[in-house]
Amino acid sequence: MQTMDSLAPLTRAQHSMWKGHHYHGSYPFHTAEWLVIDGPLNRELFHQAIELTLKEAKALHWRALEKDGKVYRVDDVALRAPQFVDLSHLDAQGILDWADQAVEPPFDLSVGHLYDYIFANLGEQKYGLFFRAHHVALDGYAYGLMINRFLDYYQSLKNGTALQNKAFDHFEKFLADEHRYLESAKAEKDLKFWRDNFSNELAPKKRLKRKLKQPFYQGPRYEDVIDWDTQQKMNTLAAELKLPSAMVVMAVMMSYLVKQSGDAQQCFGVPFMSRLGTAAMRTPCLVMNILPLRLAATDQDNLTETVRLLAQRFNEIRPHQNSYFEQMRFELEGFDPYENILFGPIVNWIPYPLPEQFEGCHLSKTSISAGPIEDFDIAITNKFVNGIERLYLAVDGHKELYNVESLGEYWHDFMHMLRTWLDQPKLKAGQLNIQKKLPD
Repeated sequence: MQTMDSLAPLTRAQHSMWKGHHYHGSYPFHTAEWLVIDGPLNRELFHQAIELTLKEAKALHWRALEKDGKVYRVDDVALRAPQFVDLSHLDAQGILDWADQAVEPPFDLSVGHLYDYIFANLGEQKYGLFFRAHHVALDGYAYGLMINRFLDYYQSLKNGTALQNKAFDHFEKFLADEHRYLESAKAEKDLKFWRDNFSNELAPKKRLKRKLKQPFYQGPRYEDVIDWDTQQKMNTLAAELKLPSAMVVMAVMMSYLVKQSGDAQQCFGVPFMSRLGTAAMRTPCLVMNILPLRLAATDQDNLTETVRLLAQRFNEIRPHQNSYFEQMRFELEGFDPYENILFGPIVNWIPYPLPEQFEGCHLSKTSISAGPIEDFDIAITNKFVNGIERLYLAVDGHKELYNVESLGEYWHDFMHMLRTWLDQPKLKAGQLNIQKKLPD
């Protein structure tokens, strides 16, 4: 049994989400994935697989306890029971509308309500799994770990075979890793890098000139697959540069958004896992760290130069990725941590595609909610389509500024710029145009 002497404080990532929850409310920090399974699923075994996975995921079963101005983690929360619904009467849009509403109910961190899952009947041999969690518990990579473990357990139970992967490492190992880092000289060295490179005149600045009623909120999303012809051209360029194809999308998107803002020094938020070489590689929890990155390209750079420059910028900040962004905002000089933002649009890449088939069933995934948004964010995701790994591009916007229709227009405007540059890679960035201006 835990006592006050044995209670562990929240990690930096958890504490930032806990603070945000109490300042902005629960809803901005809700995340959710929607899985659709077509085929002869053994539902009883699938529920067992989910339960076994949840038992391993220690970061999902705790509550926050405030004591003397500090917040602690109490590990005495039981597994949550599944919910069941019949959605077979709804069409595809009706199901997505249902999922949007299912995201909304608040979480209570003080009682340890950190996640929910709902199993849905969608029709003859067609099922849905809605899994949502507070961002204090899981990040995007952790969702991938959880879903793959569902499938691993299901295949093991169905076939009487050994599990493909090791159990999730104990959450305590991850906590020990973080404690060692915070006590090391490297932690201060990393903070010095951010102070030296993002302070005073180099401090991040807001893109938006207006104030929003809810500056930190959920928002609509428009997502579609990048057409095959465009992906093949990106694949060719990426192979020449020995970089992932997603890096081409990220570099062009940053150029597109610099044109939108008119600020060559625009900072972007780039998520880093901070998991490599740590116990968190096999621990579903919140580790994702979002750090500022300034592309600082010029109007004279062509496509190849722009993509190479982005790779260089990643290499410059990657060694210092363990500085957590909520800590960093109080370290930068000439930066108001309350009135400014640490980065502009978030440009995310999720490079871990789920299997398309398992045990005679077809699996597809849709991200329903990725957490809070302040303006305009993008996410690039690798997914299998008919056995071929494809890139999907999603654009997210704050609901006071955008709707799904307008986000779709920005998506197509960006794609026009991307295709133009791929067709004419020697064009300078200054020769490219945007057709639809973001709101100021």
